[in-house]
Amino acid sequence: MMGNPIDIPEPIRWQVGDRRAITHTFTREEIDAFAKLTGDFNPLHVDAEFANRSSAGGQVVHGMLAASFISTLIGVHIPGRGALWNSFEVNWRKIVRIGDTLTFEAQVSAIQTALNSLELEIMGLNEITGEVYFEGKARVTMMYETKRIKPSTLAGKRVLITGASGAVGGAICRTLAEAGCKIVMWGRDEGRLRQLRQILGEHTPPFQVVDLLDDQMVEGGLNQLIKNGGVEGIVHAAAAPLSIAAIDSELNHQYFRDHLQVEVLAFETITRTLARKMKPEGFIIAVLTQAILGVPPAKMSAYVTAKMAAWGLVRAMAVELGPREIRCNAVSPNMIDTPYVKDMPLRIKQVEAASNPLRRLCSVEDVADVVLFLAGPQARYLNGINLPVSGGARMP
Repeated sequence: MMGNPIDIPEPIRWQVGDRRAITHTFTREEIDAFAKLTGDFNPLHVDAEFANRSSAGGQVVHGMLAASFISTLIGVHIPGRGALWNSFEVNWRKIVRIGDTLTFEAQVSAIQTALNSLELEIMGLNEITGEVYFEGKARVTMMYETKRIKPSTLAGKRVLITGASGAVGGAICRTLAEAGCKIVMWGRDEGRLRQLRQILGEHTPPFQVVDLLDDQMVEGGLNQLIKNGGVEGIVHAAAAPLSIAAIDSELNHQYFRDHLQVEVLAFETITRTLARKMKPEGFIIAVLTQAILGVPPAKMSAYVTAKMAAWGLVRAMAVELGPREIRCNAVSPNMIDTPYVKDMPLRIKQVEAASNPLRRLCSVEDVADVVLFLAGPQARYLNGINLPVSGGARMP
C-alpha cells in the first residue's frame, strides 16, 4: 500500500561559524539608476557640486543601495535560495563613496531549527584597506521547497531482527518476510534459525548465530552486516532469560547484568553502529513489555529495569535520528503465552488473561502485526511512541 504523497521540508544544512562573502565596486551609474528606481534624488547622492560643498565632503552612495548587496549575499549565498530576510540592524562607521570596493561578509551566529531560521553577523569591509564600513545583524528564515515523496513499501528492505530464534522474534521474522522484507536473523539457537530460514525461503539472507551476551560475537556480526551493505530497519526482540528473584537476592545482581547487556547495551551497540549508514525511511523498533507501563510485577526487577532503560534509549534515538527520517518506536505487549514464561504458575497466566477487556493473553502474531504496522508506511508520522499490545489492559 503506497499511500498518498507527503511533503517533507528540507532540514537546515548550515552550521554556526559558516561564512560567505561577496565583493562589489560602486559606480556613479548605479547611484543614478537607484535614484530613478526609488525616487531618492537627495543631492548628497546625485549632485556632485552640492555634495562637495556639504559637510559630507562628496557624493554618498545610498545606504539602501549598499544594503541591497547584503540582500544579494543572503538571497544567493548564505543561506541562499529561498531565504526570506526577516530583520536587519546596521551600524554605519564610514560613508560609502563612488569607487569604493567593499567586501560584504556574513557569518552564521545562531540556528533556530524549530523556526527554520538563521541569525547572521554582517560586516562590510574596504577590500583594499580592510577598514570596517558597517556592522550588522540579520535574521533569515529559509523557505525551502518541500519535497513531494511517495512513502515506500517494505518490499526489499533489509531488516535485522534480534532474538529471531525465540517465539516472538520468529513471528516477527515471518510477518515482515511476508511483507517483502529481506530478514537478517540473529539468535542463539542455530537449529531454530535454520528451520526458520527454510520456512522463509531460499532468498532470505543467511542467518547469524549471535549471543548478545558476547561482545565479540556482536562485533563480528555487525562487521559482517556492514560489509554486506547494512540494513534499513532494526527490530530488537531479544531478551535475556526471564529471571524471577527478589530485589535483595544475591542472584538478582547477575540477572541485572544479563538483562542490561542484552536489552540495553547490545541494543545500543547495534543501533549506534548500523544507524550511521541507515538511509531515510529507516526504522528501529524495540519489543518491550507492559510491565513498564504500570505497577511492575514483583521479583522481576532486572527484567523491568532493563526494559525501562531500553525505552529511554528509544526515546533518545527518536529525537536524534528523527531529523534523518529514521523513526524509532517500541511495542509493549502484556504476557505472551510462549516458552519464555513457561515457569510461571498457570494461575498467574489465567489472572493476566482475565485482566484485559479481550480476556486472553497476547499472541506472538499480535506483537508481529503491530511491529509490521510501525515498520510500514502507514506509520510514517509515528516517532518516539510505545504502543501497548495488551488487549486494552493499558490505555495510554
